[in-house]
Amino acid sequence: MNRRQYLAVLTSILSLAGCTGRPGDPITMLAVNQDDASHTVTVWTIQREKLAVANTVDVASKKTAQIGQMTWKSGQYRVTVQLDGDVAFAREFQSDEWFNQLDVFIDSDGSVELNRGRAA
Repeated sequence: MNRRQYLAVLTSILSLAGCTGRPGDPITMLAVNQDDASHTVTVWTIQREKLAVANTVDVASKKTAQIGQMTWKSGQYRVTVQLDGDVAFAREFQSDEWFNQLDVFIDSDGSVELNRGRAA
């Protein structure tokens, strides 16, 4: 299953679970592992210069684990991700438009991406 297929399935599951996807909903952070190996993912999310989420999860092969939740606020975000103890990336972005999904996506080759969007 590729990332787009996975996100489509995830969106449909979340909508069935009562997710309405509207402003005011919390940002849900997931670790999505499409790799054949399990991984330990650590995430620090800074929102407006304040720590909003700091958590470590173990995510099995082809599984998903919830990292945390936070309230959306316009402004600067900084996300740092460690994969198995090594820094995978540190990203900063400005958000002036509401979103409710911020996922760490581990691809089948072990590469790591940050996906941000609106769940249905």
